[in-house]
Amino acid sequence: MFKTLADKASSAVSSLRGSAAPSAVPSPAPSTPHSPAPLGNKHEDPGRIRQYAEMAKALQHDDIPVSHADCESCNIPCEYKDRPEGNGPTAQIGNAWDGKTYEEYVEDKYGNIEGMPDTVEQDWESDLPGSGGPPVGRVVVISTGKSNWLRDHVEEEEGLAHQINEVLQEQPNTEKKSKGGNPLDPSTYIKASAFPTPSSPFTKPVTQLPALYSSSMVSQSDDPTDQMTIVFPDWKVCLEVENSREGAQSLWDGALSGTLGRAGRLLQKDGEGVERRRSFVLPYRAIVLLCSHKNRDKRCHIAAGLLRPVLLDCLERNGVTVDEVGSSLANLDGPPLEELEATDAEREAEVGRRIENIESVQGGQGGEVGVFNISHLGGHRYAGVMLILFPSGAYLSYGRVSPHEIPRVVEETILQGKVVPGLIRSGTGLARPGAANKDMGFLSW
Repeated sequence: MFKTLADKASSAVSSLRGSAAPSAVPSPAPSTPHSPAPLGNKHEDPGRIRQYAEMAKALQHDDIPVSHADCESCNIPCEYKDRPEGNGPTAQIGNAWDGKTYEEYVEDKYGNIEGMPDTVEQDWESDLPGSGGPPVGRVVVISTGKSNWLRDHVEEEEGLAHQINEVLQEQPNTEKKSKGGNPLDPSTYIKASAFPTPSSPFTKPVTQLPALYSSSMVSQSDDPTDQMTIVFPDWKVCLEVENSREGAQSLWDGALSGTLGRAGRLLQKDGEGVERRRSFVLPYRAIVLLCSHKNRDKRCHIAAGLLRPVLLDCLERNGVTVDEVGSSLANLDGPPLEELEATDAEREAEVGRRIENIESVQGGQGGEVGVFNISHLGGHRYAGVMLILFPSGAYLSYGRVSPHEIPRVVEETILQGKVVPGLIRSGTGLARPGAANKDMGFLSW
């Protein structure tokens, strides 16, 4: 997009790795609460577009599927060695949005979508990349049927999150999530997953404990007093989880322990007591988790309410069905994973086969996405914030998401498997070195 990018991108990426304060991304200068940030307070500000284009170069250098649309569709005059006239979209590498600016494209396809209102104050001064350390272990999303919780959701003693957290406190944990990142060094905010890809044998125990989130999902368990959990990157739902310390321990022993692969443990005690035939591969091509935790910070609560209807509309306009409560997790095809009697490698291969059969799992329109509200993600100063999970094991944490950015989230990340540079906080399992089909991005494995 810019001459410095075209001429110096490779050397800049190499020289900036490990640098605490790269020259291309200057440290914020002191400012009053409402003064403009050095790079601008909007995604479309020239300074931001320049940064996002440079980030896209760095991400591509690290084999991470990424959108180059910030460069390819901007209307800021730029200069290439072979196109010195540089006059916006028609002189760019490509036409990311049908030859239009992003604003024009959104208006034509989706109508008028506003940005985030001024009442949701966002931090535009600190670096977004690295602001939320990515988990390399499991993510556990628990049904509660609510969108707000106590300030610390695990302190709700009547909830399953409290019971699971009590079990986790007894487990060793040698891994810590890192925070802080250099926007031009993706290794500081995007990590490799500790888990193998779907279908691959599980060979190395995971030492980092699961990250726990309460969610708005409504349990689809047969017993109305039981809860259910989604487990990532296993891409499965565990139904019929008794809301007790014993039930939480059984869940840990059968599905969450770092010694277990995606298939989990075989059925114990013939399903008696707190043991259950309960684990099934999820039907979703992706899951979007919106932070709505009002008791932690009202900005996330407001932002989630603004993002959700736009997200649903954009997904549906692209032929994607949406599950907002978890109803698609009732009456799933079996047999349950606890009944798969085979070698460990064969059981993992069967989970991978079921994942491969999910509609639109490797891109394009169609299929189904789960959209749920969840408890605190961290970084509410960047509201709206969200997690996006994929069957491939890809995990993204996004921030500074306004309704106006939702079409990009849908079209580029969910449908194509590409990182949107201006929204990325952290990620896990995104790199695809030597991928045979680059068009599938990180949706493939």
